[in-house]
Amino acid sequence: MKTRFLMATAAAAIVMVACNNEETDNWAGEIRLSSGLEAQQVTRSINPDLQGGQIADEVEVGFFINENASNPTTTYPQNLLYTANGNGSFDGSTVYYPQSGNGVNIYAYAPWKDGLSLGGNYAFSIQENQSTDEGYLASDLLWGQPMKQKTDDPGVYESANPVARTKENVNVTFKHLLSKIQIELTPEAGLTAKDFRGATLKILNVKNTTSLTLTDGAISEASGSAVEVTAATYENKEGLTEENLKAAAIVVPQTITKGTKFLKVTLKSGGELYYTLPSGADDADLVLESGKIYKYDIKVKLTGLTVTSQITDWETIGEGNPVKGEAVME
Repeated sequence: MKTRFLMATAAAAIVMVACNNEETDNWAGEIRLSSGLEAQQVTRSINPDLQGGQIADEVEVGFFINENASNPTTTYPQNLLYTANGNGSFDGSTVYYPQSGNGVNIYAYAPWKDGLSLGGNYAFSIQENQSTDEGYLASDLLWGQPMKQKTDDPGVYESANPVARTKENVNVTFKHLLSKIQIELTPEAGLTAKDFRGATLKILNVKNTTSLTLTDGAISEASGSAVEVTAATYENKEGLTEENLKAAAIVVPQTITKGTKFLKVTLKSGGELYYTLPSGADDADLVLESGKIYKYDIKVKLTGLTVTSQITDWETIGEGNPVKGEAVME
């Protein structure tokens, strides 16, 4: 099946070595890991490039490596824990290719969790506070395997498992499995950036849990109770400008019924401004899909609510038209 990755990908290179040094560069057969995120999507209000072209520094990544044989001669510890160093490689234990000469199958995911097995599922919940880098990264569910371009269709990638013995890096491409909500606020009608000092921005009424099948990267429908996800808490400082009134948060793919309150800005004064999904006869429910970005350009004023464009799927970095609207004080 053709697979096009429209989200960030990461290359994890593993090189396994034989017990005798067969290569002139002293390669011992170890699996060499490296990482890089392909068409990265995720932006932050503080750091727009966080986990963009690479898995972020200190993110823990889990690997499953198995010999490609019905009766393997080499077994590996499962759910290996590696730590990304932010520049495309990982820190962790060294593992080697089988002496039998067989290839290996490699699967990976992040963030790492103890107690998982390749044949099982990963019950995953996003963080309700994503206003910090830590909360945001802990919500960015990634899954990957080695990928290669198809020779007859270079624009399409397919699985490269099993990986043959090689001293070269094995590129493990990670994709973002959840949905990203990206928001830019513009104060209008008497409001200025200073009115947002000490304010919070939240995404409302989203279910927070899913389950990842570790063998193929599939995720289940969203489950759990509806929660509020804090995307940003704006500092109460003089330096806050309209350029800083941005935020992004990650949510589980799901359908949100039209007419639902979806975004909320709470000002330091206690005023609450809401963005509610349109509920007209011609409006549809909001369907959040895996690996897509949903951009909202919200004009904030004390009265009125207008939507001037529609949500577009997130496909490549920096492209796509934001949803334009206004928030109303209640």
